Amino acid sequence: MRPLACLRILAVLFLGHASADDEKAAPAAPPSPVASLDIGNTAEGAYPGGATPIAGSWYVEKAAKKLKLQPEPLVIGWLEFGPEIREKGATISALARAPGEGRLRSRIGVGLYGKNGFQLRVDQGKKMVELVRRGIVLKSVNCETDPAKLYELELNVIEDGENWIVKGRVWECETDRPEEPLLTQRAYTDELLFPLAGRPCIVATPYSGEPVQYAVARAYLGDPFEKVEAEVAEAESKEE
Repeated sequence: MRPLACLRILAVLFLGHASADDEKAAPAAPPSPVASLDIGNTAEGAYPGGATPIAGSWYVEKAAKKLKLQPEPLVIGWLEFGPEIREKGATISALARAPGEGRLRSRIGVGLYGKNGFQLRVDQGKKMVELVRRGIVLKSVNCETDPAKLYELELNVIEDGENWIVKGRVWECETDRPEEPLLTQRAYTDELLFPLAGRPCIVATPYSGEPVQYAVARAYLGDPFEKVEAEVAEAESKEE
């Protein structure tokens, strides 16, 4: 199965098993992403159109259909894509792998709202998933991952009145999306100092000496994944 098939959002495409009488009640597909990395149509050695490398050496390997970050120079790699999202709820999802052996393990992550926003980061060396803002770890939870496997990363930042609710999920590709987030954090607008405004991004640090790999990265307004889950549940209850 291609990595793209792992994205939970594609699950709605398989609801076609419903009978003709149920078709009108079937849930609609979620909104299209506001931005995505077009890795498949990118030339060998280049980076996807519309993307902006901020740090690190990013390149596409056509044969593998992956966007990779070179291990040299060893920096906190950062690549932004899509339009600026300003003070609106948003979601970013990605499929990524951070190969490596031994004690040195790479980090992978996704982010919203540029340098003043939030990043969800998998630190394989520490066996932790971290919520980061402006270089500071706001929250962390234990999470052991396998460097040989592909993982889905999902970060949601949703309005909560004048404040924000930040949720992060990480799970192995081709397994079900967790119903409950791995971590949740409330962010208060009057404590942020800077507005949430900036572009979606993928971030990584290749400590293992091997390139970090991204197969897919997409950004959405709001939280379409939760909408899909709710609509699927409603459709299933009608079928019963």
